[in-house]
Amino acid sequence: MHMGYARLLLKLINVRSLKEKRSHVKRLINDLRKKFNVSVIESGENDSKAYMEIAFSIVARSKGELDSLIERVENFIEYDCGYMIVDEEKEAW
Repeated sequence: MHMGYARLLLKLINVRSLKEKRSHVKRLINDLRKKFNVSVIESGENDSKAYMEIAFSIVARSKGELDSLIERVENFIEYDCGYMIVDEEKEAW
């Protein structure tokens, strides 16, 4: 059994209010939970309209499966949702 953790800083474009940002955050968190069954939270940048920070963890049977899942989550965020990953931190055990 392997566990992985990632923290991602995402750039937001054309977000004019914190209320609008919250809708982006909520939608992304729900999509990630449904599509990938990950545990995900907004972990920082709570008062910024330009950035959102999320953290997620995944449990997998093998290290290869874990790395693949983390990469799929990142690709979904960038290519399907349209957010730019500015900074990331990953760990796996």
